[in-house]
Amino acid sequence: MNESWKADTVKAVAFAVLAVAIIASITIAIHWDREERRERPVTITQEDAKDPKKIEEQLKVTPIESRVITREIQRSSDMPPAVTYYVQAPTVKEAAERAATAIKANDKSLPSAAIAKADRTAIVPNEDKQKVDIYKISLRKAHKIKTGVTYIGDRPYISAGYQAGRWEGTLHFDGSHVKGGSVMYTLCEW
Repeated sequence: MNESWKADTVKAVAFAVLAVAIIASITIAIHWDREERRERPVTITQEDAKDPKKIEEQLKVTPIESRVITREIQRSSDMPPAVTYYVQAPTVKEAAERAATAIKANDKSLPSAAIAKADRTAIVPNEDKQKVDIYKISLRKAHKIKTGVTYIGDRPYISAGYQAGRWEGTLHFDGSHVKGGSVMYTLCEW
């Protein structure tokens, strides 16, 4: 009985390590691909910066995120910028293109705020004020894959879960069979 329990525990741990390694490899590959696409700066017009539908299409965000981004762009237009730097260019549009190219190339001559990591970078040429606004946008991560160990009584169970927004589902298993599950909803975030 004791030897059988040890063999089952070793099998369960080996299975869990293998499952975590596979999930981690897939997650890392997806993450690298998405990060590479997200970090490309996008130049949008002043009019498009006020339209949530255009923001959604051009920055490839959800409708809710596009409304938040639009609102933040409008709010920040009344505030002084965190950093100011100057570029010589014949037109504001060309200055925006040069800024996008410099950000994409991670040019060290740019202020650190301009090349800081962000989920999205929007570059908005402002013809009226003869300037280029650069918005660094950080989005809330809505999807999460989770793993861990749960102890119920004296028995350990391997747990694997998925969270989408405020909802989370978790399965608990002993290495070969699902022994239970849970569904949770996040009531409060801070």
